[in-house]
Amino acid sequence: MTTIADVKRAMMPLLERHDDLAVVGRMLVLTPVRNVLRFICIDRRSNVHAFAVRTGMNLTFFNIGHWPLDGGWRLAADRGDWDIRYPESLEVLRQMIEEALPEMRRVTTIDEFAGYQTNSIRSRYRSSLHPTDLALIAIANGDLEKALSIIEAAIAGGEISSMPEYYEPLKQGDRAALLDLLREQQTRTIGELKLTKHFEPERFGLEKA
Repeated sequence: MTTIADVKRAMMPLLERHDDLAVVGRMLVLTPVRNVLRFICIDRRSNVHAFAVRTGMNLTFFNIGHWPLDGGWRLAADRGDWDIRYPESLEVLRQMIEEALPEMRRVTTIDEFAGYQTNSIRSRYRSSLHPTDLALIAIANGDLEKALSIIEAAIAGGEISSMPEYYEPLKQGDRAALLDLLREQQTRTIGELKLTKHFEPERFGLEKA
């Protein structure tokens, strides 16, 4: 399987050409990382030389246990997986990544992320954001009434088997508790993905409301 060092060597020409890119483990990350995380996932395979590549986007205040490190569209080689031994194919991959970057760079806000994930024909999550995620987005934006209506409709429709952690403070309109929850989840995500060096805190609409 490819190593982290292999990933960094393969991506080095991109790092030299784009000052907003960084390699963090098996991710090529668009920086700075704020409320939206945009990245390329370079995933190992059982074959010692092979790896797969996908674009990915997510929100840093989502519970990291609820989402994978891929999620966008696959950047596929002619035969499916890429092979670290062939420089010519690696250059093709780098070109494909550069073609994907402009679309990814355009998604910078929470609302742009939600719109992209719902409407993009290339998003793996198209039309599939869970009600608990949609409610959390509404909370982050400071629209507690909308968040509560989303959750209560999901409860009535049997879409939720257990209440999300934020449900009680949401019912009580406790903005301070909700903000603490968002920040705690964000801190945990950033730490587990080892993105602290590239993270710039960004205010939530919840704080401005």
